Amino acid sequence: MRTHSAVLLAGGVAYSLIAASTTPFTLPADVLTGAAILAMAVLVCLSWPLGTRKVRAAAATATTGRPYLPWILLLLVFVVWELFNYLVHGTRANHPTFSSITDAIDRFYLLKTLLFLGWLAGGLVIIRRGSRAGARRAGRGGPAGPGRPAAPVQPVKPVQP
Repeated sequence: MRTHSAVLLAGGVAYSLIAASTTPFTLPADVLTGAAILAMAVLVCLSWPLGTRKVRAAAATATTGRPYLPWILLLLVFVVWELFNYLVHGTRANHPTFSSITDAIDRFYLLKTLLFLGWLAGGLVIIRRGSRAGARRAGRGGPAGPGRPAAPVQPVKPVQP
């Protein structure tokens, strides 16, 4: 398994280095970004389970609270940040939007490479979490993690003398 991960990491780094060398909104940049998106879409189609009703039902009974709430809060923070920076008077340097922040980062080859690699890694995490193996782990109460509830704690019964 380590060899597989090392090959995947080396391929991701090489692909990110090539993609970072392109100029944004040019044909090579669009093709490299589109190829990564297409590859992830194919991986989703091949690895995600087709019948997810049982998994969703099992996850719904095991999940406490609202698992989508952090995503809504993150979206809300993003929208408020963007609206604030668009509506406040001043320069983009004083009130940067996310696109102006990424434009500033994209000027540096290494940082642009790391951003692209992070984007690929985020896609891989989503694909692995939604794969058949990830669905089986969630269905049988696999290890807790972000988005996965911990196994319920059984109360300790006191020993009677």
